[in-house]
Amino acid sequence: MSKLKKLRHGFDKITSNHAQNWQLVIFWIIIFEIFATIFEYLFIGTGSVYIDKTDDTVAKELFAGLYFTIFIWGCVYNFIFWNLTTLLWLFLFGVTGLYFVITDDLTFNMMIHNLFPIHYLQAGFSIALMVELFFKLIITYLIYQLVVALRNKNQD
Repeated sequence: MSKLKKLRHGFDKITSNHAQNWQLVIFWIIIFEIFATIFEYLFIGTGSVYIDKTDDTVAKELFAGLYFTIFIWGCVYNFIFWNLTTLLWLFLFGVTGLYFVITDDLTFNMMIHNLFPIHYLQAGFSIALMVELFFKLIITYLIYQLVVALRNKNQD
């Protein structure tokens, strides 16, 4: 088997269990979209236009404290009752928290804007554009895997 086929086989196994688990595909679509949004915020710099920054208030601090407490509780729970599904939810929760910390976007406004790739054509050609398009290519392939997984689920 060639290296490219081995890479695709491994990627399909991790991201969708070879188009058998549609929930796993949705999980990876969300994770890649969050990473693409964080990358756009850090390296392209146009993301601050779409973010409604919230003031530093007690409510924001309580939200951050509660979020962190739930994350730590989930880590302890998963350490005691080792479960892959809980680990994936915990990973999603952690990446979302990382998104909140890096972008300060509690409304997901920038991520919603990042869903539509038309704005990349306005940015001009750069390495950052190529990385963003690579993220979108992976997400497109995952959407294809999602359709196949749902088709397989309906046939069973």
